[in-house]
Amino acid sequence: MPRIKSVRTGSLAEELELSPGDEILKINGQAIKDIVDVQFAVAVEDMELEVKKQDGEVWILEVEKSYDEDLGVEWENPTVDKVRLCHNKCVFCFVDQIPTNMRQTLNIRDDDYRLSFLHGNFVTLTNVSDEEIKRIADLKMSPLNVSVHTTNPHLRVRMLVNKRSGEILRQIAYLAERGIEMNTQIVLCPGWNDGEELDRTIRDLYPFYPAVRTLSVVPVGLTKHRRGLMSMRPNTPEEARRVVEQVNRWQEKLYPELGAAFVHIADEFYVLADMDVPDAKYYDDFAQTENGVGVIRTFLDELTEIEKRVPSKVYGNSRKVAVVTSVSAQKVIRNSLMQLERVPNLEYDVIAVANNFYGHHVTVAGLITGQDIVHQLKDKVQGVDTVLIPDIMLKDDEDLFLDDYTVQQVHRELGVSVTVVPATATGLMFGVLGYTQSLPPRRRYEATLRDVENPAGRRDKVPV
Repeated sequence: MPRIKSVRTGSLAEELELSPGDEILKINGQAIKDIVDVQFAVAVEDMELEVKKQDGEVWILEVEKSYDEDLGVEWENPTVDKVRLCHNKCVFCFVDQIPTNMRQTLNIRDDDYRLSFLHGNFVTLTNVSDEEIKRIADLKMSPLNVSVHTTNPHLRVRMLVNKRSGEILRQIAYLAERGIEMNTQIVLCPGWNDGEELDRTIRDLYPFYPAVRTLSVVPVGLTKHRRGLMSMRPNTPEEARRVVEQVNRWQEKLYPELGAAFVHIADEFYVLADMDVPDAKYYDDFAQTENGVGVIRTFLDELTEIEKRVPSKVYGNSRKVAVVTSVSAQKVIRNSLMQLERVPNLEYDVIAVANNFYGHHVTVAGLITGQDIVHQLKDKVQGVDTVLIPDIMLKDDEDLFLDDYTVQQVHRELGVSVTVVPATATGLMFGVLGYTQSLPPRRRYEATLRDVENPAGRRDKVPV
C-alpha cells in the first residue's frame, strides 16, 4: 500500500493536508499496486483520491490540477511496494565487494525494472516474469537501461549465475518489436566477455537499432574487499588499448550504416590506455554519461565553450586553492587549469586522491570517500583558502560521502574551508577563481557555501 514518508512544501499533497503515514488506497477508483500505477494514475487533470489517515479515518478527495502536476510526496518505499531484489550472483557484482559496515542502502542488490524506467538504473531482466515484460511493453515503459554483458546464452548463465540469463536476446527482441527503447551495457571482464565475445555481443545487438539505442562498454570494477568471490582481475593498459581499437573498428563500420556510432567505451578505458577520447559525434547524444561514457568529452567541449567567459582575475585580492580530483581525472583537470596559469595572485594545486577505502583499482571520482580526502590532504592544505570538491563525490542532494563523512566533517578535520562545485568545466574554472555564486543554484551548494564563505561573508557574481 502506498504510504507517504514526507510531503514537499508547497506541493499538491500539502494543499490537500496529506501527512506522513497516510496511505493512498485508490486513485480514480483504481487500487494502487506500485509506483508505476501511481505515475500513470496521477497523469490526469481531474483526480479522486481515497486516503486512509493515520487515525484510520478514510478521506475522499476530489482534485483539479494540471496534467503533469504530481502529488509532491516521497513514499516510504521508492517503488511503493517492495523493491525487487536481484537473485543473480554475477561474478563481477560490485555490491558483493562493498564492506558490510557501509550504510544499508549501499548493500542492497536491486534489479527492478521500475527503477530503470523511473530513475535510469540498469537491470538484467533476469528477475522479471514474462507477464512483467508484457507490462513494460503495454505501458510503454521506455527507455529502459539493460545490463546485457554478453549475448552468448551459455556464457551469460555462467557470468550472472542465473538459469534465466540466457533469454536476454528473446527479451530484447520482444521489447524492441513493441517500440521500447533501450540503452544497454557490457561490464567487460578480462578473459570472460572480451575479444571475440565482445564482437559477438555487438554483432547481435546492433540490428535492433534504434530500439536498442546505445551499447556502452565499461571496465569491471574490483575492490580490495573482493574476498571469497570468483577470481577476477582488472583490465591492463594494453588490454584497454585493444578494446578501444576494437570498438573504433565497429564505430567506423556502423556509423555509415546506422548514422550512429551505437557502441561506446567508458572514459576509464581511454584513461587507462592513455588515448584521447573521440569527438562528440561518436557519443550519440551522450545517452550514457551517467555510466561514465563521454564525460571527458562533454567536459572538454564545455571548457572550449566557456573559455571567453572565464574571468581573467581572481575574486578578491588573492586566492590559493586545493583542487580534489580522482586518479583517472587528474590529467584532464591539470591540463584544463593550465589556461589559468597567467591569472595574477592565483595559486592552485591539483591533488589526485587514491582510493584506499575501496582499493587502488578503483580510480573514479564518484567512489572517493571523505576519510580518504582527509587522510591524504591533511599535510597538503596549510594556508589554502579552500579545498574544491566536485559534487559527484557526494550523495544526491546531501552533503554526504559514501563513507557517511559529511562535507562539514571534512572541513573540521582539515581545518580548511571546503567548497562543493558541479563536476563540470564551469564548476572547476569558476570554483578555482572564487566566483562560486555564479554556479548553478542548487540547495547543496548554497548550504555548503554558507558554511565556508569568506570571513566578510561576501561573494561576487559573474554572469555565466
